Amino acid sequence: MWKSIVSAAIALLVLTGCAIHPLPEDFSGVDTPDIVKRIRCETRDAVQTVVIAWVDKLAANGDAIAQQLSATYAQDREATSAFGPELFPGLAYGKVRTMIDTFYKTGVAYNFDLNITEDNDLTSQANLLRILPEHVFRLNVGAGALRKRSNQRTFTVTDTFGYLLKTLNDPARGRYCDGQIVAANYIYPITGRIGVDKLVKDFIELTLFGNLAGSNSGAVPAMTDKLVFTTTLNASATPSVVFTRVTSAFELADAQLTASAKRSDVHQVAIALALAGDRVADLATLRTYLFTAPRTGAPAAAARKSGSGSQTLYVGDRVTGGGTPSEVLAVIAIDQMKRRELQLYPAQ
Repeated sequence: MWKSIVSAAIALLVLTGCAIHPLPEDFSGVDTPDIVKRIRCETRDAVQTVVIAWVDKLAANGDAIAQQLSATYAQDREATSAFGPELFPGLAYGKVRTMIDTFYKTGVAYNFDLNITEDNDLTSQANLLRILPEHVFRLNVGAGALRKRSNQRTFTVTDTFGYLLKTLNDPARGRYCDGQIVAANYIYPITGRIGVDKLVKDFIELTLFGNLAGSNSGAVPAMTDKLVFTTTLNASATPSVVFTRVTSAFELADAQLTASAKRSDVHQVAIALALAGDRVADLATLRTYLFTAPRTGAPAAAARKSGSGSQTLYVGDRVTGGGTPSEVLAVIAIDQMKRRELQLYPAQ
């Protein structure tokens, strides 16, 4: 019987996991590269949605080019990979081309902080009993193994709207996003849809219609969301056995084995959007155009990841990353947010 108790407790630990190197896929079945892929593809899906909505509104105002594009996108959402300013030729579309090209260059930075802690404990308690002429002598014996492991994985990924829209899902590159758009996962949120579309929509709306800017005068438009997901799993079992036979020698009166497992996953994702300084000068003109012309929605991007300008690496106090000027500014926005988290205040 005691062997059965031990087997049951060990089975609990096996079922709840006992990882030497704790990782997200231990419970979720989704590894780190796929977590990154799903969030990048969710961002791409949000940019596609904005593009389609803008084209539909332009088509509703009677624009012939937009009407053709709207019909195409209604049949094939992936056709937005070919969306770009070149689709609107001629002097009459000068402002439209500028608006599209400006949002080609919007930079996106994703900073991941995956912190996992796992506890697996196994303790036993045995009571030895001996009946003596004058009294009963009881001896308690206990033992245990307490184990704790943790892993913190941090890294930064950058994109531009243009790269997401035009290059990321290029058939020649294997359709990066196929099968990666998933529903929200309320048990293990980091593996599902996390609501990037709200950030993308708000950034575009505020940049074009809300005069979004940085915290300092003349700073570039930037917006950062920080999402924190905590998932805690607990499991325990306490099988025991009681023996009734007691003699004058020490006998095992009862025994108990407790197995417990606890795992805590704290996943932080900071996502920043920024527009490089070389495009900010166009915003005043674009805002004037949008407020004086029929409002046609907000454009998104479609261009090569490199865009214009050189690739740059930014090494900050808390985050390192880079790419195009807009990607660097998005990384800087995350670095500034993380520096504020570490501010020290004097004791009162």
